[in-house]
Amino acid sequence: MFERLTGTATFNLLSKGLDVASKRQAVISNNIANVNTPLFKRQIVTFEDEMARVFDGKVDIIGRREDDKHIPIGNTDYMQIGPTTHKDRIHIMRNDKNNVDIDVEMSDLAKNTMTYQIHANRLAQMSAQLNDVISRGGRA
Repeated sequence: MFERLTGTATFNLLSKGLDVASKRQAVISNNIANVNTPLFKRQIVTFEDEMARVFDGKVDIIGRREDDKHIPIGNTDYMQIGPTTHKDRIHIMRNDKNNVDIDVEMSDLAKNTMTYQIHANRLAQMSAQLNDVISRGGRA
């Protein structure tokens, strides 16, 4: 019963948003910690573009399934999408080959913090509404 209430698409996407923001926080913190490490390449977390592709239905290839045991190709479920970490090997800023820009990282950190707070607040509101329904038990 609880799974039917919390297993909604909104609840799942907000939870996934918290997971992505948490992963992004760790990556940004690692970038900031290595701002003065020679040869360090900053890392970037990608998620939103891949999720948008799934929701827009823009998949690279679509396969036809003849049997339920066949692996689905191109029919990606949004719950299977997760954050991916990439090294930024394109941009080199300094002579020591480190490409971490502290201003960019701090800006990304502030943006990520706001995103996390928005997701957490909305999940808290949903939980409070559910708690209200449970505590009232149908009474007005």
